[in-house]
Amino acid sequence: MAERLYPVTVPKWGIEMQEGTITGWQVAVGATVAKGDELIDIETDKIVNTMEAPVDGVVCRQLVEEGETLKVGELLGVIATGAATDGEIDAFVENFVPADASFGIDDETGDTPALAGEDSPGTPVAEPSTGGEIRVSPVARRLAAKLGVDLATVQGTGRNARISKEDVERAAAAMSPAPASAEAKPLSSRRQTIARRLAAAKQSIPHYYVTRVIDMSRALAAKSEDVSINALVISAAGDALKAHPLLNAHFADAAIIHRTGVDINMAVDTEEGLTAPLLRGVDQMSVAELTTAARQLAERTRSNSLGKEDLEPGGFTVSNLGVLGVEDFTAIINPPQTGILAVGAITRTPVAIDEEVVIRPLLRVTLSSDHRVVDGADAARFLATLAGILEQ
Repeated sequence: MAERLYPVTVPKWGIEMQEGTITGWQVAVGATVAKGDELIDIETDKIVNTMEAPVDGVVCRQLVEEGETLKVGELLGVIATGAATDGEIDAFVENFVPADASFGIDDETGDTPALAGEDSPGTPVAEPSTGGEIRVSPVARRLAAKLGVDLATVQGTGRNARISKEDVERAAAAMSPAPASAEAKPLSSRRQTIARRLAAAKQSIPHYYVTRVIDMSRALAAKSEDVSINALVISAAGDALKAHPLLNAHFADAAIIHRTGVDINMAVDTEEGLTAPLLRGVDQMSVAELTTAARQLAERTRSNSLGKEDLEPGGFTVSNLGVLGVEDFTAIINPPQTGILAVGAITRTPVAIDEEVVIRPLLRVTLSSDHRVVDGADAARFLATLAGILEQ
């Protein structure tokens, strides 16, 4: 052919060298190089050597990446010393056959292999495969590794039974699919809604998180048996929202929308997924009334008897995983709200007080906030108010 393409292969630097690991190309595809220019760095026996361009031309293909290990004589890239189409270069790469370990610059004579298209006794020509030797192009070898194809099972159709990329693709297509280890089940409409809303919230709301530990000693001592911990926290959150109204607001374009009432969504775990029904007028109820309202709302949620008005967004959400033994976690904001409080389990923890170690029931709460509306200091002050209410 009129075009002249030169194979860049792993050289043999020394008698013992069998392979080399690519540590980086010194030039990019399309770069013009002169013979002797630094071309590619190759590590052998923990020593990095730089291979020089063997001819003048343009680097038209780089077939390996940093970290790959190849045997001596395998194809690294192609240099064009004249015009060549992509199809001609692809054919050259596909039909290239590595010679034995002496392929490359001859250690004794210093001669280089002939350019493609030249009739020269120095041109490496593969002999017919004998003794079970597998001949495969570099492209086909990498493709086989990627597709999990055993080259020993592939019938080569190229010259001297050489395996091509097409041979590997046919072998991969003929492989029996592995037994399915998973079963796809369609999402329920509620699960689809949860997935869509939470994914949108996480992507569109700039979340940040602030955590505080609250001593629940006085709150537990003062509460009656018919009052739940969840109601205590929701009630305290309602009072804290009145003191910090930004957490009871939400972002809307270039404005912040403030709510007048204190309505809190309560996360409820159901068989079909998470639901957050609305507790209205939290600040107008006693803790006992809130306990009853929250229990009834959770029952209606799990029995699928909620009305449309029960699923409206309030100004804030409380999610409590403490009943499941979770000590702390972070929650995703329920849009369009600004904050959600993640409530963990109360744990009896040693605490140093007045140089004495005492056991106290501690509660960890984490506030997720929308940074477009509130800053870290605002979140910290809200949690300080919440802690003050529960600890007083």
